[in-house]
Amino acid sequence: MESEKKISPLIKASLVYVIATAIGQGMHFVEIVVFTRLMDQSDYGEYSTYYAYVSILTVLIGANLYYALNNAYIEKRNEIKEFRKSTLILSVIIMVLVALLLFIGNSLVSRQFPNMIVIMAILHSYGFFVISYRVYSANMENDVRKKQWLLILPNMFQLLLAFVLVSAFPYMTCEARIVGSTIGVDIVAAIAFFEMMRGNGKCVDCRYWKYALSIALPTIIMSLSYMLMQQCDKVMICTLCGSEDAAIYSVIYYIGYIIVAVDQAVAPVRQAWIFQKIDAGDVSKARQLQKWYLFIMGIFICVTILSGPEFVKILAPQNYWKFEYVVPFILNACMMLLYRFYVEVILFYKSNIALSLCVLFCALVNIALNMVLIPYVGAIAACYTTVVSYGILFILTKVLANRHIRGLYNMRYFGIFMGWVAAVACLSFFIYERIVIRYTILGVIILVMLMYGCRTRMEWKMILEEDSK
Repeated sequence: MESEKKISPLIKASLVYVIATAIGQGMHFVEIVVFTRLMDQSDYGEYSTYYAYVSILTVLIGANLYYALNNAYIEKRNEIKEFRKSTLILSVIIMVLVALLLFIGNSLVSRQFPNMIVIMAILHSYGFFVISYRVYSANMENDVRKKQWLLILPNMFQLLLAFVLVSAFPYMTCEARIVGSTIGVDIVAAIAFFEMMRGNGKCVDCRYWKYALSIALPTIIMSLSYMLMQQCDKVMICTLCGSEDAAIYSVIYYIGYIIVAVDQAVAPVRQAWIFQKIDAGDVSKARQLQKWYLFIMGIFICVTILSGPEFVKILAPQNYWKFEYVVPFILNACMMLLYRFYVEVILFYKSNIALSLCVLFCALVNIALNMVLIPYVGAIAACYTTVVSYGILFILTKVLANRHIRGLYNMRYFGIFMGWVAAVACLSFFIYERIVIRYTILGVIILVMLMYGCRTRMEWKMILEEDSK
C-alpha cells in the first residue's frame, strides 16, 4: 500500500508560531512607535535599561526550570503533568528566595533602586518565567493553539496597559510604563500558572525537584551569560554614554531582534523535533532542514538589511535615526541564529555545564571589548563587539556538539549563509541613500531566490511532507 503524504507537524507548528510571533512582535513595533513619541529620550533610555535588568533577572527568578521540561517529556512522559505541577511550585520557592536577596542587597549594599521598582522587576521577570515555562510545555505537546496565544497576549496587554498609564501620568512616564508592562505580563502569567496547577499530583515531590534542578541549574550560567551578552550593551552604554544613547541603541536593536524573534519562535519546535530524532536515532533530514531554514532566513535578512532605513524612520522620530547601527545588529542576529543549531544538540546530551562555560567566556569577552572600545568609539562599538562574541560562541558550540555527534549539519551551508549575508551587508553601505537602487536590488534578489526555490522544489517538499501509512 502506497504511503500517503501529509504536511509535517513541524512545518505546521512553525508557520503558526511565526505568524503568532509576527503579531506579538508587531506589538513591540507599535510600542516603539508610540513610546518614542510619548516619552522623552532620557526616560525611554531608562526604561530600556530597566527592561535589560528584567531580562537578566528572569534567568535567576525561576532557576531556568523550564529547561528540564524538554527532557522530562521524553524520560517522564507518563507523569509529565505531575512533574510540571511540582516543579512550578519549586519555582515559586526560588522566586521568593531571590526576591529576599534582592531586597537585602538593594537595602544594605547599593540602595540604587526604589523598592517599588524592585518589586515591579521581580513580578515582571517571574511573569516572563511562567509564560516561558508554559511555552516549553506547549512545544513538547505540539499545542499550537496554546502557544500562539502565549506569544501574542503578553505583548498585547503589556502595550495596552502601559499606554493607558503613560497617557494618564505624563510627568512620570518611565514609572508608569514599568507598572503597566508588569501588570500586562502578569495577567497572562497568572492564567497560565493556575491552569498548570490544576489536576492530580503532589505539589511537593523531591524526586521531581532533584531531577529538574540537575538539568536546570547548570544552564543558569549559560542563560545568565547569554542575557549579559544581549543586555550588557544597553547597561554599559547607559553608564558610559548616557540614557539618550541607550535609547537610540534600544530602538535600532529591534531591527535585528525581528530576526531573533522569528528564530526563537521556530527554534523550540525545531529543538523538540531534533530531540525526538536523536532519541530515535534518525537524523537523516537534519541537513535538509538546515539548508532550507537558512535559505528562508536568508531572504528575510536581505529584506531587513535593505529596508533598514525605512524601518528606523517608521519606528522613531529623527533624533533616533542612526542607520549605521542597522547592519551590525543584523549580523549579530545571524550569529545568534547559527549558534542555536548546536545548542539544541548540546542540551539533548545534557552537556549544560560545558555549554554554560562557553557562553560565560564569550559574555566576558563582550564586556571586556565594550569596556575598551565604547569610551573611544562610542555606542556603535557595542554592536560590533557583540558580533565578534557570538562568532566565537558559534565556533565553541560547534566543537562541543561534535564531541557527541558528528556530521549532523553541513558547514558549507553555514558558510554560504554568512557569506551571502556579509555580501548584502557590504553592498548596503554603498546604497543606503539610494532608495530606488536598494529596492530594485532587493526585488532582483527575491526573484532569483524564488526561482531557485522552484527549481529545487523536490528537495524542500521532502521536508514539508511526511509519510503516513
